[in-house]
Amino acid sequence: MRGWAIAAALLLSCSLAWGFPVMPLVSTPAHPAYLTAVPRLLAAAEGRIWVALSDCRRYPDRETDPLLAALVEAAGRGVEVRVLLERRERKPLGEQLAAFSYLDRPGIAVAWDHPEVTLHSKLLLIDDWTVVGSTHWTKSALEFSLQVDLAIRSPALAELAAEFFRWLWSGDLTGVEAELAPGDWPTGATLPLFDLPEAGIHAQVLPRMLARAQATIDLIMYRLAYYPQYPDSPSNSLVDGLVSALQRGVRVRLLLEGGEDFPDLAEANRFTAAYLSLYGAEVRWAPTGLTAHAKCLVVDGRDVVVSSANWSYYSLARNVEAGVAFLDAPALAQVLDRAFQTLWREASP
Repeated sequence: MRGWAIAAALLLSCSLAWGFPVMPLVSTPAHPAYLTAVPRLLAAAEGRIWVALSDCRRYPDRETDPLLAALVEAAGRGVEVRVLLERRERKPLGEQLAAFSYLDRPGIAVAWDHPEVTLHSKLLLIDDWTVVGSTHWTKSALEFSLQVDLAIRSPALAELAAEFFRWLWSGDLTGVEAELAPGDWPTGATLPLFDLPEAGIHAQVLPRMLARAQATIDLIMYRLAYYPQYPDSPSNSLVDGLVSALQRGVRVRLLLEGGEDFPDLAEANRFTAAYLSLYGAEVRWAPTGLTAHAKCLVVDGRDVVVSSANWSYYSLARNVEAGVAFLDAPALAQVLDRAFQTLWREASP
């Protein structure tokens, strides 16, 4: 496990060269970008498809079948397909068991993750493509939610994602350490945010992203949690980073999930929103009927983070998460900013 920690730290310190294809996938019920693009990537796979998902289900009306069937078809033509799924503490739901069985029957290597680990990533490795973001394979995610994902074609990033996946597949995730190298980040850096429990990569990168802000911070977040009673929580440092940005004159806009069906989520988001509003943050809520499940940050129209990680204690300290940060990527930021502006106009104050 020490090998993964060293590899992560080295790549974070050196970063990857920016200048490879990146496909932003901003999905809404009216525009299901993920469900359009990802089956095509799976259909084009030639060597490997490795998947690590927080939730994967199969339904009688088969909403997820375009994705599941693409895996079966790929395995049938000789592609190496491996699928790792989150195992709940209690017995998996019937729809989760149905997806597992559907993949297992034709001989795909499918497994549950370690029961003491929360696999919250939505990671796909398709040959040289790496897909990260917020979309898991469920009806609610694909049909009723706002999701943001990135499909990135980079052999270097794919190899790191493969190393990350191998550790997840092994189930031995203890004793992980990853320390971000000191000093300035190089212009155009790409920072992989492949986080294992207690590694804290997101918790190291995100505060520095916020500290870079000079003019604007736009954030779409499913869960944004501030814990006054737990001052050392890593999510508190992110909220503090937003406060610091506001105090130096940065405009901060937060588009948050209202959590109408989840009282604890609603309480956490509204408490944090009220706190940040005291310092001048602008807050809007996803329209009723649309779940804002994305985790997307754009800073100064140039720096971007897309991830599976909520800004909460468990996501930043205990979960397996996967994301990518791009520095000085105005073209990508512009695409995401246009989507944010549209969503902002439709959101509720």
